Amino acid sequence: MMDRKPLDDDIWDVKTVAENLRTSPRTVSTLIASGEIKGRKVGKGYITTRSAVLDYINTPLQTSGASAGDHEGDKLCQSPRETGYGIVISLPQQAKELDKALERGTKSKRRNCTTN
Repeated sequence: MMDRKPLDDDIWDVKTVAENLRTSPRTVSTLIASGEIKGRKVGKGYITTRSAVLDYINTPLQTSGASAGDHEGDKLCQSPRETGYGIVISLPQQAKELDKALERGTKSKRRNCTTN
């Protein structure tokens, strides 16, 4: 038979975490689902431990930018491409993608040159 270790840490549900962080249970569920707070889905809800919440609180926010790759000197932003959500691209590349997207939407439409 397997020996089980006693739980050294308090197990908290979403409501308890929300009370301690002074936020909503929905926000806590989102944080656990995204992996920002370590936890598990049990049944229809999430559980975590007190130490996981303390780790979340004590972890500094990411203040550095996304990996710029080989785009030195260019201002960067995220790609609007459907296949690459969050991929960092240069502003000139984003402008090209936007122009192409706008071109596709207006290519076959009649344009009105008159103003009222």
